[in-house]
Amino acid sequence: MQKKGEAREVRQTLKPLREVWMSMGIEKIDIHEGRIVKALLDSRAIGMFISKSLAQKGGYRLIKLD
Repeated sequence: MQKKGEAREVRQTLKPLREVWMSMGIEKIDIHEGRIVKALLDSRAIGMFISKSLAQKGGYRLIKLD
């Protein structure tokens, strides 16, 4: 814990982390078939997303939303 009047040390890396990748599971909820994929974490996303090409390659049914 920092004491009052104590100098703070600020550090910055030369190569700041710009992307965060993680392994996660996806599942076809109708047949409970799943797999592990590498996913990019996007802190600005408001929901869960998957690329159209990955969904099509994996045999996932796509439904257009209004």
